[in-house]
Amino acid sequence: MKAYLMPMLAAALLTPAAVAQPAPSAPMAATAQQPQAPLTLADAVDLAQQYNSQLRALKAEVAALEARTVQAGARPNPTLDYLREGSAAEGGASSVQIAIPFELGGKRGARSDAALAELRVAQADLAAGPLRVQAEVVAAFQEAYLAGKRLELASQTSASAHQSSLSVGARVLAGKVSPVEETKAKVAEANLQVEAIQARRDLAEARIKLALLWGGDPGALVLTEPVIALPRAPDPAAIAARFAASPVMQRAAADLDWRTAAARLERSKRYPDVSLIVGQKREGIARERQTIVGLSVPLPLFDRNQGAITEAERRIDKSRAELALHQQRLYAEAAQAAVRLNAALDQERVIREEVIPGSQSAFAAARTGFEAGKFNFLDVLDAQRTLFQAQVQHARAISDAHRAAAELAALIGPTDSDNTTLLQQDVK
Repeated sequence: MKAYLMPMLAAALLTPAAVAQPAPSAPMAATAQQPQAPLTLADAVDLAQQYNSQLRALKAEVAALEARTVQAGARPNPTLDYLREGSAAEGGASSVQIAIPFELGGKRGARSDAALAELRVAQADLAAGPLRVQAEVVAAFQEAYLAGKRLELASQTSASAHQSSLSVGARVLAGKVSPVEETKAKVAEANLQVEAIQARRDLAEARIKLALLWGGDPGALVLTEPVIALPRAPDPAAIAARFAASPVMQRAAADLDWRTAAARLERSKRYPDVSLIVGQKREGIARERQTIVGLSVPLPLFDRNQGAITEAERRIDKSRAELALHQQRLYAEAAQAAVRLNAALDQERVIREEVIPGSQSAFAAARTGFEAGKFNFLDVLDAQRTLFQAQVQHARAISDAHRAAAELAALIGPTDSDNTTLLQQDVK
């Protein structure tokens, strides 16, 4: 029997197998680390790139699909059958046979192509992940820094209002101003204290949102001022040139390729697979050996995979429609981000060049005039609040500019005009 079985096993095992794929890379486990205080924007981006859970999930998905590509190229296993009919003493028969399946219709190639196409979709998601996470870090960091700036300014203004309230109280005792002025001063001081409480709440919430991006402790965060150059206004031609290579379009194109490959796989399943049967049979009291050779062919009478083929084709149509939708949405979102960036840059320039200097001058004049008895305290409060609001608006304009630039880079990829979206270190 061995003389017959060994050649058959050798033929089955030595049939050309799928080309060996590289071993899938296993994602490394990452443990969130606490940042060294004080935390810069570049440090926050680096922490998120290393320990962000979304990125780790994307890496794990790529590793899983790499393993699927290896499995997709495997050939089906042969089957070994043993049959016994009656007993040898009564002239019964026994047989041993091997069924070697052969896939027809290009199933194995279509299966490998579909697995590779799905892998490219996951790789496109992974390639877009760092830019998306970076945009989230920039937005959260700027929000947290802005809340801290508001708290700092509110505390300074509250302290100044407290000193002014004491000064007004002294002047009331001296009979130089009405007690109404002292009441106004105390009310203004209380309002500034309320604003400080709100700013402290916003800072705590922003720290939680920022630390969540790498799983850190929000209570340990001490942020430094993101002293980096303001992003430049984007060039419309550069934005248009980046559309085809943008992460969003790359992912949509990869999804269309995957759906097309999946449809080819479903079409290949229309063809039945053939199994070659070879074996040996012993029959009768003399136990004479007989060679068994046969074919096993499924008859596609009822199931021709029509439903799966139609479903795959409709998913191709869906991917084409989504590709057009992504292109339209990408254009609209990129245009909106560019508009926000230009508006933020214009606001920052006007506030820095005109509003803040004028507010500082008005506040200094009102305070000097109040001390000289030329102005009432309400004028000083108005000038002080105007200066406080101008400083907060300036910080918000800078924050909005960096956030818009980061969002634009996440949509179309970094361009030559990007400053904050290229993982550059803070300018000291």
